[in-house]
Amino acid sequence: MTQSLLLQLIVSFLAGGCFITFLSLWAERANENVAGIILMLPSTMVLGFFFLGLTTSAEKVAEVVPATLIPLGILMASSVFYIHIAKLFASLRFPKGLQVLLSFSFSSLLWLIMALPFAFWKFTDLWMGILGYVCLSSAAHFIINSRQINAPKQKLVYTRGQVVRRAAFIGLVIAGVVLLGKLLNPFWGGVLTMYPAATFASLVAFHFYYEPYQLFYFFRKAPIGSVLLFAYALSARWLFPCIGFAWGSLASYSICILISLLLIRFQKRLLS
Repeated sequence: MTQSLLLQLIVSFLAGGCFITFLSLWAERANENVAGIILMLPSTMVLGFFFLGLTTSAEKVAEVVPATLIPLGILMASSVFYIHIAKLFASLRFPKGLQVLLSFSFSSLLWLIMALPFAFWKFTDLWMGILGYVCLSSAAHFIINSRQINAPKQKLVYTRGQVVRRAAFIGLVIAGVVLLGKLLNPFWGGVLTMYPAATFASLVAFHFYYEPYQLFYFFRKAPIGSVLLFAYALSARWLFPCIGFAWGSLASYSICILISLLLIRFQKRLLS
């Protein structure tokens, strides 16, 4: 194992696990109109683009951006699928652990089936990527918002140990995907770099503590929030070659923060 890979695994485990746990706890306490936006703040994409720029070049990051856009839409579609199939398994009264495992497995399989054609195709067209993302995320938004939830929103209080275990679980999932992506052959490694480890790990963490209908509250605005990932990817494409991957990462994330504040403000105005 190279020092670069070891560093990437450590950072993915610590930074990814802690940051995504922080976002998930924040989202649980936020209004449902902003929770999904919070959850979609870029995390693993930032780490992936940064380390790709570190090990190759900023120009290489710009080259791969078009291939990440349709998978963002697939991420939204498979996340909505997770929530609906989790509700199905709950209605069948499966044990909670089995519900989580099956929901995660079937959603990951759906993501893989949808993503594989683009990996084989070696997709590089930016405008087709934008169109595919818009279509898939719009469909996901329509589907998840077409359902009304009448049950009250649960409010849980976690112990320090539960929070630490959540962070460790999410960190292990992210680091595990990174490791597999490096160990497998280039094709499957490329497929795994697009795998939405952070989002699926968050879904599993929520599902473990909450009933499936609660996932609608947390992810109802996630398709809108995915605009943050989309904006980060496009910003990286144009900024990384100009100012380098380090400053480009900072500038791209600053743009995402600004957009997230505007989206949250807009969603809050809808409630007033």
